[in-house]
Amino acid sequence: MATVKATTPDVIPADTEAADEGHLMHHAYDGIREYDNPLPGWWRMIFIGTIVFSVFYGLYFHVVRWGKSPDEKYAAALASYDGKREDREKAELANISESALAQKAGDGAILAHGKDVFAQRCASCHGPQAAGLIGPNLTDAYQKHGSTRVDIFKTVRAGVPGTAMLAWGDQLPPNDVLAAAVFVSTLRGTNLPGKPPEGAPVGPFAP
Repeated sequence: MATVKATTPDVIPADTEAADEGHLMHHAYDGIREYDNPLPGWWRMIFIGTIVFSVFYGLYFHVVRWGKSPDEKYAAALASYDGKREDREKAELANISESALAQKAGDGAILAHGKDVFAQRCASCHGPQAAGLIGPNLTDAYQKHGSTRVDIFKTVRAGVPGTAMLAWGDQLPPNDVLAAAVFVSTLRGTNLPGKPPEGAPVGPFAP
């Protein structure tokens, strides 16, 4: 006996379609009809808008180069900051002199503040008593960079390139830098036992 294979038409006649025929496609797969549901207009507008925006973005930042990327803005700001470094140093050093630092060394409030700054920022390298760890012993009569109070201030403020001595002037307020330098200047000659002397012998500060 021959077997009759049931088939499902790929196209369903119009007279068998439901009332919502306007939403149905005219083809069928395995008896399954598809609804014709186009994307909402607002979705298509957003999609088209993203394409237009991407073209404009590429032209603006990468072709015509009217705009700058965040990295380029940062590089420009950093270059401007570095370019004005010398002017800032001159302005900050205008009121710094050997006599001014010597006078501030007699101010108890400045010394107390400098001691706190030293404990927070400097003790990790110079030791809690400033007798030296990674950095030199600050209590002996030797100095690695210069010989004066002003030299100490410049070292604290600008650091020493190629060493562990940071430029604290880039990280701390001017008052903190000044107080720390003044405090360190009062440690010379206290001669606490610690790291062997480094630098040149300088003796006591000039009066």
